[in-house]
Amino acid sequence: MMPYGTAAEAEAALGRSLTWAESWWFRYSARMPDLWLMWHVALVFFVMYALVPLPLLLLQQLAPAFALKYKLQPQVKQASPIAILRYMRDSTGLVPFIIGPFAAIYSAAFKMLGMRMGLPLPSARETMTQLVVYSLVEDYIDYWLHRFLHTKWGYDKIHYAHHEIRTATGFGASYAELTVYAITIFAGPAIVPCHVTTHWLWFSIRIMVNMDTHSGYDFPFSLSKLIPFYVGAKFHDYHHYAGGQSQSNFSSIFTYCDNLYGTNKGYMYHKGSLLKLKMKEAEHNNVKTRDSSGKED
Repeated sequence: MMPYGTAAEAEAALGRSLTWAESWWFRYSARMPDLWLMWHVALVFFVMYALVPLPLLLLQQLAPAFALKYKLQPQVKQASPIAILRYMRDSTGLVPFIIGPFAAIYSAAFKMLGMRMGLPLPSARETMTQLVVYSLVEDYIDYWLHRFLHTKWGYDKIHYAHHEIRTATGFGASYAELTVYAITIFAGPAIVPCHVTTHWLWFSIRIMVNMDTHSGYDFPFSLSKLIPFYVGAKFHDYHHYAGGQSQSNFSSIFTYCDNLYGTNKGYMYHKGSLLKLKMKEAEHNNVKTRDSSGKED
């Protein structure tokens, strides 16, 4: 809750006029308790989780032949609507009980560490810098936590449920992993406190990345073709393809940890094998074409 009764008081304290974004933020949050502002992360999760996978889901239903061309595991049957609803129910049903308490703890602890909820709003430069830091921190922690979850104990006791989804799907991105997901996504802001709006933005981006890497499709416009070292669906889909025994492709956002620690070797071998197979098929087709042309002559 802001210490200003009016926008004029806020402008006097800042020594300048409010920007349009700050004016909107003042109207929205001036009388809102800090705890409720932090609880917005649960709202962000629900909204993003419901909306982000919808375009791909519609594409699968309205243009299945087109979507199938870019499906990473075309031989594996797509999750049924009932299965998707189950993933959504199991992933979102615990949000108030997991994200909610995190928000309460987060609000109290981060105010002591420098969490901001009032004015001024962060600059674009500050926001971008923090988002980069959060991505690197989350990626590193998630990598090692993910490797732990693929030990025998971690997999049998915790992670096995997530790998019930053999072929990745956006709606199953956080399936059976919400507690682990909450720990890693809060890590960056815990180390480098930010404005609450930056936290919402970071939360939204992280959810979109998680759903993208679990989409199960590699389109020509996929982010992995635009952002260097981005994990993308193709990289992470191999992890689900290999299943519970996978010791490869643990990264969540960027591939630097898998490259650095050598846990991409299985994937690289798999890519090489597929490339050789395609080359043999192309050579075989060329021979058939030449033979057909010779017979016609």
